[in-house]
Amino acid sequence: MLLGDPVGPSAVAVPYAGPAVGGVPDLPNFDPARSDPAAVSGSPGEAMDVWRQHTGVNACAIGAQGMVLSHLTGQEYSEEQLTQEAASMGWFDGSGTAPADVGNLLEHHGVPVQHVEGASLEQLEQVVASGGAAIVGVDSSEIWTSGYDPADDPVGTAPGIPGQDADHAVWVTGIDYSDPASPMVILNDSGHPDGQGLAVPLDEFMGAWQDSGNLLVAAGAPGTVAP
Repeated sequence: MLLGDPVGPSAVAVPYAGPAVGGVPDLPNFDPARSDPAAVSGSPGEAMDVWRQHTGVNACAIGAQGMVLSHLTGQEYSEEQLTQEAASMGWFDGSGTAPADVGNLLEHHGVPVQHVEGASLEQLEQVVASGGAAIVGVDSSEIWTSGYDPADDPVGTAPGIPGQDADHAVWVTGIDYSDPASPMVILNDSGHPDGQGLAVPLDEFMGAWQDSGNLLVAAGAPGTVAP
């Protein structure tokens, strides 16, 4: 079953292995000096301070959890340490992290986690605005290139071909409504050098997020995500 399909008890988990094709996004990065603080949900500027690029292969979910751990606990956790822990617990085998296992490292270090499948934008904002941290699954192709349309890629839209569905995990640090006509979702993306505070147009983010079945892993804010 593809990750973007409805998730049920018998669903086969597709690992978050990271983008199939590398690259550098042509989207802007969040600039606190150019935004209206009253129109920004979350603290994306503060979160940028703990951004770091992951170095391991297929380690995007480990990278996202590592940044969130640093942000919520104030402690540093090396990627090597977290990778070893995930491997020893059966959450990472080198090919990626299954969606159901995203957040396990956080819980292992005492951070409460809530998994939500089919989450809404309103639920995502609840987490961000409450001071929690939100990790989501996305199709990297749709957040790394402005104006990307999956329909323009005949290979990427073929069943079972990478590029069609979620292949990446990122931390949503805020939503910027400074320009009401063009809201931006702010990400800390450990998958490439320009992922610090990556600003993605809301409609493009929603399309990329939909490919994971709108999976939301809410950390540090237990019970925040209302039905």
